[in-house]
Amino acid sequence: MDGAYLSDVTGVILVGGKSRRMGRDKALLSFGGTPLVERVIDTFRPLFPRTILVGDRSERFAPYGLPVYPDIHPGSALGGLHTGLARAGTPYIFVSACDVPWPDPRVIERLCSLREGYDVVVPCTDDGLDPLFAVYGTGCLPAMERMLREGDYRIYDFYPEVRTRHVEPAELADLVTPGRTFVNVNTPEEFETVRYREEGMAIKALSFVAKSGTGKTTLLEKVITELKGRGYRVGVIKHDAHRFDIDHPGKDSHRLTAAGADTMLIASPEKLAMVKKHAESPPLEDLLATYFGDVDIVLTEGFKKSGLPKIEVHRKERSATLLCRGEEHDPTLVAVASDEALELDVPVLDLNDPAQVAGFVEERFLR
Repeated sequence: MDGAYLSDVTGVILVGGKSRRMGRDKALLSFGGTPLVERVIDTFRPLFPRTILVGDRSERFAPYGLPVYPDIHPGSALGGLHTGLARAGTPYIFVSACDVPWPDPRVIERLCSLREGYDVVVPCTDDGLDPLFAVYGTGCLPAMERMLREGDYRIYDFYPEVRTRHVEPAELADLVTPGRTFVNVNTPEEFETVRYREEGMAIKALSFVAKSGTGKTTLLEKVITELKGRGYRVGVIKHDAHRFDIDHPGKDSHRLTAAGADTMLIASPEKLAMVKKHAESPPLEDLLATYFGDVDIVLTEGFKKSGLPKIEVHRKERSATLLCRGEEHDPTLVAVASDEALELDVPVLDLNDPAQVAGFVEERFLR
């Protein structure tokens, strides 16, 4: 690419989000061995003569040697966008959030090539407009500033006031990879899904999900017995959305925990158990990596929103509908264990034949 071609465009990366839904700093999440923000920085460096970051806590990004500007109007993506445009010093910026796992330089170049005569160049995707992977010109500043003063933070509300170029999917079809190009991650479940797609799981894991009262624990119990009989080492994680207590009042271990121990472990020659307090539920991938390095597969009960592959357990008397098919289409569904025949796009296994279910798990994940 001719470096002069984008000499009037600054790359802007928004790093100031609070990551409330993620629960930890999205920018620095490791993805494919590299922090998410670094993947965007590495994409921008060859494209733009200058790249800047917009957000707080600039010390997080000291290793990258890039300018970090705090928001002029904190608290919204529009405020970050406005700050980037005001601080860039060029007629245009290309903006990206920091949580884009697969920023495609070819798509960025295509969008930038359409900037002449426009104040906004924004891609239209299957999910709607993507205002945080787009081109903006300084002609947007007055409208942005008015919206910020009025407390209107929806970015595309000012598009009708400026010269906006909507880039239709057909114009990018030769470049876009569905499910990758315009993906960003906002929650632990979304991050697990894209990381599984990119890296696979170092530890094989599969989640059994179902509506309450369907019998997934009973099936899971029998599948574990089947897999153990075939010589596999099996780990299990059960998801509990409520508070639980596995210890009993009066026991020494319970007394020590009640006294305030943050971690209490009891060990015998045969087994050990640990009670560990935490402020929030740890990420599923951390649980797998920390506790299950010595097993062949981990079966989880629940975790409906995780990115793990899933087998849904279905019983016709319990419900006529599925969790993962119907109103929602979960791409991580790999099979359904049912007591009735179903026409689906994934294998339908016999709920009352745990050997068949275990055979599917073995064939799909252990061979």
